[in-house]
Amino acid sequence: MMRVGLFTDAYLPEITGVTTAVSQLRAELERLGHETYVYAPRYDRPHEEEPRTYRFRAGPVFAYKAARMAVPYSHEAAKSFARLDVVHSHTPFSLAYAAFVAAYRHGLPHVQTYHTYLSQYRHYIPRPIRPSVRITESYSAALCNRCSVITVPTRSILDELVRFGVRRPIRVLPFGPDMTVYARPATWEPRKAMAIPSDAPLVLYAGRMAEEKNLRFVLEAFAKAHETVEDVVMVWAGDGPLRAGLEEEGARLGLQGALRFPGFLDRQRLTDLYREADLFLFASKTETQGLVLAEAMAAGTPAIAVRAMGVRDVVADGVSGLLVSESIDEFAASVVEGLVNTELRARLAEGARRAAEAMSLQNCARRFAEIYEESRAAGSRPRPWRRRVRRRVR
Repeated sequence: MMRVGLFTDAYLPEITGVTTAVSQLRAELERLGHETYVYAPRYDRPHEEEPRTYRFRAGPVFAYKAARMAVPYSHEAAKSFARLDVVHSHTPFSLAYAAFVAAYRHGLPHVQTYHTYLSQYRHYIPRPIRPSVRITESYSAALCNRCSVITVPTRSILDELVRFGVRRPIRVLPFGPDMTVYARPATWEPRKAMAIPSDAPLVLYAGRMAEEKNLRFVLEAFAKAHETVEDVVMVWAGDGPLRAGLEEEGARLGLQGALRFPGFLDRQRLTDLYREADLFLFASKTETQGLVLAEAMAAGTPAIAVRAMGVRDVVADGVSGLLVSESIDEFAASVVEGLVNTELRARLAEGARRAAEAMSLQNCARRFAEIYEESRAAGSRPRPWRRRVRRRVR
């Protein structure tokens, strides 16, 4: 049994890919017999708190007010660091520094999972203080090079970190869906709840509605596909700063009757919605993996996705989904083909299920536990932060 500290700048009740990954990893590690401690920001919204969860004072993050940036110090949390056997950070932001303190002070191995492709999230920082792409990449490398081991969800991200200058060991380990959820019977009827006809084709996007997800492109492509498949309905499950704009643009395009915005859904309802959808539409170009892709695939819902870094490591073109260029015409044509060609859709659905099982949460948690044990056995310790001092040349 190990005591694992999970450090993250995004956690429940916020719903994102990172919060889902961390909360599910925690539950599976606990099921395997390990003890987990979570270090996360404090939120204003009411939520049920879990044992051994330490909250840090936090405030909003620039343009994305739902997210939180924590003050990386808590006396109560610091006292708990001595109980840990391994530190696992899921953030490059403030609580990564709390993880560094815990690792350095107690001589613990520090595993860092690279979830966020930082250079593509610079638009959340006000322009006068926005760092360049090069500075962002250098920061990522500096952070990773002070850890014991880095994990990434895809080979594409490994290649990027090497390009940035990361020299520490890197392991490819995708975060997959919790397959036990998909074995449970459905408890919700999405079509009935959202007044969608039982025979209408249904396509879905699930996740955070933010600029970097390329959702305006998805809406325009859906509008074009709707011209051919007139009864198709699209559900947008989730929330975020772009939601109101998408609703307004949908109305301008005359799609009010073809769009549904149910907001965030709990795990069981989202699973039931994945099962009901015919296709999952995804156009983000900033993903390290795209957990929602794997979740949809676990339900047998193949994706139509823009061929981009991270995504192409999850979706096999023609096997578990269709990958296309960032062309509205091409994307829309693939949506239409996926809807009208039932034989193709059935074949992709079966391939999607098989791929999701291979990257399941259960396999992921077992592999993380092995990485923790390997790091401890090797006596792997994070590198200290040392200021470089140039020697004077006489």
